[in-house]
Amino acid sequence: MSDRSAPVVLSVDGVSISFPGGAPEAGRPVVDRVSFELRRGRVLALVGESGSGKSVTAMSTLGLLPRNARVTGSIRLGNEELIGADPARLREIRGGRIGTIFQEPMSAFNPVLSIGAQIGEALRAHSKGLGRASVHAALVDLLASVGIDDARRVLRAFPHELSGGQLQRAMIAMAISGDPAVLIADEPTTALDVTVQAGILDLIRQLRDRSGLAVLLITHDMGVVADLADDVVVMRAGAVVERADVGTLFSRPTEEYTAALLAAVPRLDSLGTAGPGSDRVVIEDRAAEPPALATAASGHAAVTLTNVDVVYDRRGWRRTGTKAVDGVSLEIQAGRILGLVGESGSGKSTVGRAIAGLVPLAAGSIDVAGIDLGAASARALRTARARIGYVFQDPASSLNPRFTIEQSIGEPLRLHSSLDRAGQRTRVADLLDAVQLPADTAGRYQHELSGGQRQRVAIARAIALGPALLIADEPTSALDVSVQALVLDLLRELQGRLGFACLFISHDLAVVHELVDEVAVMHRGRIVESGAAALVLRSPADDYTRRLLAAAPVADPVDQRARREAWRALSLAPITSGVS
Repeated sequence: MSDRSAPVVLSVDGVSISFPGGAPEAGRPVVDRVSFELRRGRVLALVGESGSGKSVTAMSTLGLLPRNARVTGSIRLGNEELIGADPARLREIRGGRIGTIFQEPMSAFNPVLSIGAQIGEALRAHSKGLGRASVHAALVDLLASVGIDDARRVLRAFPHELSGGQLQRAMIAMAISGDPAVLIADEPTTALDVTVQAGILDLIRQLRDRSGLAVLLITHDMGVVADLADDVVVMRAGAVVERADVGTLFSRPTEEYTAALLAAVPRLDSLGTAGPGSDRVVIEDRAAEPPALATAASGHAAVTLTNVDVVYDRRGWRRTGTKAVDGVSLEIQAGRILGLVGESGSGKSTVGRAIAGLVPLAAGSIDVAGIDLGAASARALRTARARIGYVFQDPASSLNPRFTIEQSIGEPLRLHSSLDRAGQRTRVADLLDAVQLPADTAGRYQHELSGGQRQRVAIARAIALGPALLIADEPTSALDVSVQALVLDLLRELQGRLGFACLFISHDLAVVHELVDEVAVMHRGRIVESGAAALVLRSPADDYTRRLLAAAPVADPVDQRARREAWRALSLAPITSGVS
């Protein structure tokens, strides 16, 4: 941790932001007299729920707010005032003195330009007089400095040809290309799996230590805060409610809101130390079967996968090519939740899509509610698919923006039920009540709802037909911690009441640990470990599972330092995964 008396690089003093307009409430400040300081070689985390004003405050430092934004107060970069600065000067500062890492690199990069062309453009904008050969050499050095080994291939590649981790590293290379004094990292790891996230956080830490960068970290992930931050500022409804060094904030929060925010974070237990072949301790509280689920679990399987292969080549899903799923066998009984975990590209989502019939099988079989999808007639397939509910990662993308909420939830009823219009309306009202949304939500559109409300609508639609199986594919990864906790509580309550089986796909191991009964760990298309959640997540037997767990950040700075060192040590060792 760097010196708390290090020089101030960026100061935000009494900043208020409003967006005057026609609505009566439009003139009210969305950011109200916010103050903080960024110091050289330190990471300041700006945390709070969605809508608390974190990103608006950060974007004000770059002059990137809409034209109707009214900003008062003072923002100083060194001795230079940025509020009211000349637009040409602000363009020089953006990407020069202040670099930015955006939340979603796939959206931030231009899809029709190569990575090299885009980073090269930023480099030339802030390094005048560089020739073509010098730019190329500088680009190779930049990518190497952010941990990209095959720099020449990446420079020629287009954004869609790179993994999420490679794209984020390329985004960081662009952010530091102008040799900035300040780095703004706006949710830099939200869409990344835990091992890639650990690598990105390590990279930012190295850049801070190596270059003395002052880093402004904007995040709702308290595990990331515990891993990376030196100081923390907590925002709520546009105002600062608490500020402290990271150790003090996590151990002794003074504000009720901060304590509630920390309490909402799903917890992972201390890292298991069992190795391959060692005796593993059965944890009584979760290894024991929950009484409420005992009857359901002893009944029939809602879905059974037997030696399933899914193959992909450049022309699409085929019977020959690369195996995205390789010999996977799973069973989920009614009333149970199975967590499917692994890195991006491990095959988790492909398994979910195969069960839903969205991708063809190259080999093996899938049985849903007693129907073999491979041998079923068209009518039987329609029946089987009506028994499957699907909740996707981003409800804003999965809900039709032209449909009212009533139309979105009612669509499965129109397609698969015999209910008349009045019956459908009554059923939609019951479903809204089941997911704890007010009745008047039915007449609204998805853009009028918050992220948490939209995900509740997606859940209501998924359970509309009383499914035997609910597939939830990263349903909480885009939500802040308090909303995530509410959605998880809702899923748990509905599953306990309705008794459906659930396949919960996630890279967030803390969420999985809190919610599921069993866990299956995927690596390169295969199941490498499975069993009771308590057993697998507290005492893993497989090398890959231990590495995955060590990479998952926890909301405890002391524990997180130990986990970080364990992850580094495990990352240097070869993986010798077996197949269970």
